[in-house]
Amino acid sequence: MPKTNDYELPVTQDKRSRLKWFGIAVLSAIVVITATLSFFHIHNEEAGLSVRLQKQQKLLATSRQEAINNWLQAMADQGQRLINADLFRLFASEVNLLGDNIGSLYAEEATQPDDSTLAQQLPMMRNLLDEFSTYAGFSGGRIINRFGQTYIATNANVSALSQQQLNFVNKVLTKPDVYFSPVHNSSNGLTFDMFLPVYPPEFEGDTTKPVSVLMLSKLVSGKITEIISSSPLAEQNTTTHLVQKKGNMLQDILPWQPDGLIAVNSSFATLSADTLPFAVRNNLTTSGRAYSYGIKIPNIDWWVVEEISYDAARAELTSTIRTTLVIAALTTGAFALILVLLWRLLVSQDTKKVADNFRKLAMTIKEQKMFLDSINDTIPDYIALKDNEGTYQYVNPAFATAVGRTVEEMKGLDDTAIFGYATANRLASSDQLVNMSEEHINTTETIFLQSQRYVMQISKAPFFNADGAVSGIVSVFRDITAAVEAEEQRKATEQQTIAALASTIEHIDPYLGGHTRMLEALSIELARSLNMNDAEVATIEAAANLSQIGKLFVPREILLKPDALTTDEKREIEQHALHAERVLSNIDFGLPVVETVVQMTEKMDGSGYPHHLKGDAIIAPAKLLGLTNTFCALIRPRAYRPALSIEKTFEILRDMENFYDPEMIAALERLLSTRFGEKFIEEVSAA
Repeated sequence: MPKTNDYELPVTQDKRSRLKWFGIAVLSAIVVITATLSFFHIHNEEAGLSVRLQKQQKLLATSRQEAINNWLQAMADQGQRLINADLFRLFASEVNLLGDNIGSLYAEEATQPDDSTLAQQLPMMRNLLDEFSTYAGFSGGRIINRFGQTYIATNANVSALSQQQLNFVNKVLTKPDVYFSPVHNSSNGLTFDMFLPVYPPEFEGDTTKPVSVLMLSKLVSGKITEIISSSPLAEQNTTTHLVQKKGNMLQDILPWQPDGLIAVNSSFATLSADTLPFAVRNNLTTSGRAYSYGIKIPNIDWWVVEEISYDAARAELTSTIRTTLVIAALTTGAFALILVLLWRLLVSQDTKKVADNFRKLAMTIKEQKMFLDSINDTIPDYIALKDNEGTYQYVNPAFATAVGRTVEEMKGLDDTAIFGYATANRLASSDQLVNMSEEHINTTETIFLQSQRYVMQISKAPFFNADGAVSGIVSVFRDITAAVEAEEQRKATEQQTIAALASTIEHIDPYLGGHTRMLEALSIELARSLNMNDAEVATIEAAANLSQIGKLFVPREILLKPDALTTDEKREIEQHALHAERVLSNIDFGLPVVETVVQMTEKMDGSGYPHHLKGDAIIAPAKLLGLTNTFCALIRPRAYRPALSIEKTFEILRDMENFYDPEMIAALERLLSTRFGEKFIEEVSAA
């Protein structure tokens, strides 16, 4: 008999060959089955992803469409209450009898009694419209006759109607209804106009045509931002866009962007129907592809478009595909290993050795389990498992130590027992979201453990049982307190540095003492009264403190000269804006602080310095700071003149409407009539 090794059975070569081909056939069948199951699993996952995204985007788009429609309807209802008043209808009807000659409305002495009555009523009607616009939150309003002439307006300096506005007026007169214009940029942000028909007092149904049109202007940056902001139910990386159709062009309305309106990619899609079907298409404004769905807002050329990056949406699916392929490979390998072990078993004469191998395998598995447990026990992050009732079933030692209990004591407790009632309520909200979505979420919470404050980044994921149902939540707490406190300290240091620079600047010129603090307080309050956003207010606050930094490089004898400056001296002083730009340009403020400091000396008509910018080329924070800086300078004494009174200062500013934004001048005058303004004037007088 031939000698065999420890792993061979005394079998014939023919039998061994048959066993080998049998094993190959079984392994091939396993490969085919595994590949088929993997293909169907990946296909079903991809189909499920599309269905889930479509449902989510349709739900989000529909809810935001309803919110926008309700908002527009509420504005229309406000306007209807004004124009349904008999006083307005009667006045509009009488003005309509004047035809296109409305000059008598503004004559000091009317030639006819009826005209005199209308002229006397005009101021009252203007006041009523102004009060209504202010109370209802509109930035302006006007009433236009059927010849396109404005005869009542809230703004004394009425600009001519644009061709687009005239087209809407004619549209209302031809086909009476409420219409909204496309959104456009203004000095205070994004604005659009609403047009409503004004009927005579005897109006009955469709038998009478409008005699005038009411046009109301509305600042919409804040409201649009509120409506399209992220929803907690939205997929991560999902963005909501409000797209408007202006002529043949599509624009993405982005109030938080400097331009406000961004042109949509021409390759995106054609918006003509009430619904943009869910599909994979090009991104709205960037390169690449995305899943998107859109729905039109009734009565206005706006579409709510929900979009999520193609790669981001499929990230989890890609991971699933990779995992499926790995599992398929491991399954095939496992079966191959089993076949090899069977082969070994059949051809081996030493079954004891095979048993030893299995024992060693069991020991290896046990050692690996112990190794994984040791890693889990030494991880500094807090790891916990709660059941569906919110009771902790497992915590790692790091979590138990932070709470001041043992691991065994932690089992059976809930969030209220560990963190307190208020924190438990906040954590319960995110737990509910995990249970509803059956997906992981990340949140940041401030909690107290053993009377010590922690800022935790918490990752939560559903824990599934053998039946595939959610039976609990796995939470991982990561302590980011040090990072948060470092960022807070950095911001505080930045503010202290800016304050120190402002103090240094004021010491070079005794007439600048207190100027920076006065300028900062007045500018911030004016910005808020104009409904500027938080980023613009923060920009104005920092720029006000640094507004005079360039004067550090201007000779002191020029700054304090009591006589009139020569041309060369004026040119030298005007260099302070460029000095400021050079000093501040290398500092990353994260906001347009440097641009504001440099542009605050520009004028609306281009006569300012250093770059002679005009109109909208000057950013809004710089326009505001330029106005308040001039105001604060006029009411304070200087080397070459005494301080001016508030009344005299506003006379000078009103004569400078070609230098500064007239609306900002008016807003500043209104601000000083408030309680804040009275206190501000008292402090200036006391100083």
